[in-house]
Amino acid sequence: MNRMKARIQTSQQMQQKQKLSPQMLITAELIQKPIQELEMVLKKELRINPFLQDLSSDDEQYDIPDLTDEIEDLQNIDDDGDLADQIQQLNKILNDIDEVTNAQFEYERQDRSRSSPENEQYETSKENIWDHFTQQVRELPLTSIEHEFADSILNNLDKNGYLDTPFQELYELYELAKARAEHIHRMIMNIYPRGIGARNLVECLLAQLDEETANHPVIISIIENDLDILQNHRLDMLTKKYNITLEELVTIKNIISHLDPKPGSRVTDKTLSYIKPDIIVKEIDGDLEIIVNDTYIPEISVNKEYAQQILRQSIDKKSAVRYIKSKLLAAENFVRALWMRRETLLKITDELIKQQSAFFREGKKVLQPMTYEDVAKKIKRDVSTICRVVNNYYIETPLGVYLMKWFFTSKVGEISSQLIKQEIQKIIDAENKKKPLSDQKIVNILNEQGIEVSLRAVTKYRNQMGFPASRLRKEHL
Repeated sequence: MNRMKARIQTSQQMQQKQKLSPQMLITAELIQKPIQELEMVLKKELRINPFLQDLSSDDEQYDIPDLTDEIEDLQNIDDDGDLADQIQQLNKILNDIDEVTNAQFEYERQDRSRSSPENEQYETSKENIWDHFTQQVRELPLTSIEHEFADSILNNLDKNGYLDTPFQELYELYELAKARAEHIHRMIMNIYPRGIGARNLVECLLAQLDEETANHPVIISIIENDLDILQNHRLDMLTKKYNITLEELVTIKNIISHLDPKPGSRVTDKTLSYIKPDIIVKEIDGDLEIIVNDTYIPEISVNKEYAQQILRQSIDKKSAVRYIKSKLLAAENFVRALWMRRETLLKITDELIKQQSAFFREGKKVLQPMTYEDVAKKIKRDVSTICRVVNNYYIETPLGVYLMKWFFTSKVGEISSQLIKQEIQKIIDAENKKKPLSDQKIVNILNEQGIEVSLRAVTKYRNQMGFPASRLRKEHL
């Protein structure tokens, strides 16, 4: 009975998650891709979808590949209606593409000043990816012994970023509980590039899923159980096993194919050893200008002429129309997602500059309280979208290069948690080590300084900063 109940619940979850449209899924996927990943994704997409074209390329001739096998596969699919209906649907798609293209060009025309200046490249930052990665690990809210454990994980990685020492040996060496060690391990794998420190391929790929796809039961199950079937292109087996359509499976396949099985190569490969910031904020004539670093990103559009060529030269018009329609939809979704990525990045950066003006204009590194919810409400985006962007994207400022999430800090009243942590650090550093201060005494000192904070908050921040309780800080001299 319990097993049957579990199957019913899983089925309900699958149905709920499958309501996500292909457009939503590809947008969610691309919006979390920093420029270095996006560049590779675009090159791959241009290879696998002939209906996407690179407008920056000088090649204007499109050789029609042999599509016989792909078109014949569509003959085995249930009839979608007569040829006239199919062509009418195809024309609607083409008209939609025109509307998207016109809207995109209009947006870019109005926002021309925000594009990268021609021939100006923002190729590298001052620190390489490995330095940023290890710095993020060092900033995790861990105790000193837990930081040693985290360092031991970093010191036992192979060239692809996988842990090549038994995990149990490491956490037993530092006398950590298994559950806590697993939690620290997940924290490390969630740092960009995601998946570094994984024990196997499955764990590596799962760590790279975003908040929406990480809870998609079909995606998780395919990664855990059916990667070999997917790699061998046995799509019919998977559509039957998971009771999903071919279109849904192709969308899932694209999501999985864009995950990186060797994330460690990003921090060791010399060609990727430096960070390309996604956004550059520069002061020009006294004004802060936002520059989207799209120097390396080809200008992508949907190749409608190519679709018309195929239709004219195909014998089986009905199958050809179905094939063209599916590929055009995928291409249109991809172009829309790129546009949404750029627009969202601009909106987030605009709001970030407004709320952290002291940092950008006065060079003060103490940030104002700013949460994901604050920004999401201002720019009318989901909180999950804000999280995906700021967790992976780098921003170059006059004061240095930062992960965008660095600018987000929780708040207690009208004071940022970052400022409170700084004050707690000062208080603990200055305390009498023979008589360390309790959390309540720290609260009292903060209150005297005009910082209203609860005992619970002080205890939480102290733990996040890696300071043990007062009785454990006592030094017997």
